[in-house]
Amino acid sequence: MKRYSIPLLVVIFLLASLFSIKTADADNLFSVYGILDSGLSYQKNSSSADGYVPSGSHAGVASGGQSTDRIGFKGSEDLGHGAQLNFVLENGFNIGNGTSAQSNRAFGRQSWLGLQTQSLGYVRFGRQTNFAYDYLSELTPFSGGDFTRAKMGSSFAAGGTERLSNTIKFETISMSGLKLGLGYSFAAELGSVYKSLNGDFSFTQGDTKAYNYEAVNNLRALTTGAQYKNGPLYLTLTGDVLMPNVGTANGDYRNITSWTMGGYYDFNAVKVALTYGQIKNGWINPLQPLADLLPNTSLDIKNGFVIFDENVELNSYTLAITAATSENSSIFSDLRIVQPSDRMREHSTINSTLQTSLSLGYTYKFSKTLNLYAYGSYTNGYATIDGLRSMALGLGLRKIF
Repeated sequence: MKRYSIPLLVVIFLLASLFSIKTADADNLFSVYGILDSGLSYQKNSSSADGYVPSGSHAGVASGGQSTDRIGFKGSEDLGHGAQLNFVLENGFNIGNGTSAQSNRAFGRQSWLGLQTQSLGYVRFGRQTNFAYDYLSELTPFSGGDFTRAKMGSSFAAGGTERLSNTIKFETISMSGLKLGLGYSFAAELGSVYKSLNGDFSFTQGDTKAYNYEAVNNLRALTTGAQYKNGPLYLTLTGDVLMPNVGTANGDYRNITSWTMGGYYDFNAVKVALTYGQIKNGWINPLQPLADLLPNTSLDIKNGFVIFDENVELNSYTLAITAATSENSSIFSDLRIVQPSDRMREHSTINSTLQTSLSLGYTYKFSKTLNLYAYGSYTNGYATIDGLRSMALGLGLRKIF
């Protein structure tokens, strides 16, 4: 029964909220929100040049083609003197089968409690996204963690949806358009793989041996960011450091470091964005997930995992263009390049090469909360594997409530 108790409590909480909480006073606000997104998807990949990776394809109902399906609860309380207490509890799910998108978590997408002031900014405690996700989402029409293989996270490690548990996170107010952010996770609770120089793997689910403030027994994370917005101009710089579990790493693994810079300029009818990033000593989330097609390679790990491998070093580039085709519709495209270093190519399990991706998308708004979307993405050198090509197509509807 314990297996079903948390989802059941969530459903009861939701129903109670919908039927009993209709209004809010001036000092306390509470609301239920979410996204329902479903459609059809087709994905196909060729075999690699050396035949190590076989060809494959998949077609069917897709969940979260444009935005991940989710339901959440948020609230605030006015504390006076320009201060507020805020909270968010948010769960992701698969609309196709009703299962949770974050295993064993009632609120796996977000769960935090924070204090916000008009003069300083906010400080939040709990499970939160990193600043790379917060700030880089502005630079891609395919958003930070959605549109499957066209998403930002398939080319920029820290630009995917990186959720860090047990995190304290601070962001300043806007200072003439500039915001600064800093966060630290005492135990990120990200599954991890440690790849030794001879190619062996060790694996720990969650990578948390004994949280109770024994920081060295956990995978820890530092996230930073700066954001500048002034009219049509947007600029950002982000950095992330993941520190291995000391017991698991046994002194043999270096911190993963990732940094990204980029910006856009909005010409009203057309918005152009450029992004560049670099990561060393590992990867955050899979470069391009291929399910079980890539056994024993460091780039075939499920979403939400971290790979510690000092031979992994990549540079990433993106050019994105968004154009309004009417008052209610827009078309957008991006070109993404992932370039492995010479060292990475030399030590890769299979032949590593330049990855290039071209994606095209379209949205049409029926209303402020309902839209149609379609997209296609083609990649050569998929997962930086020589000769491997991938194609993805999607069509769906998204409802925001």
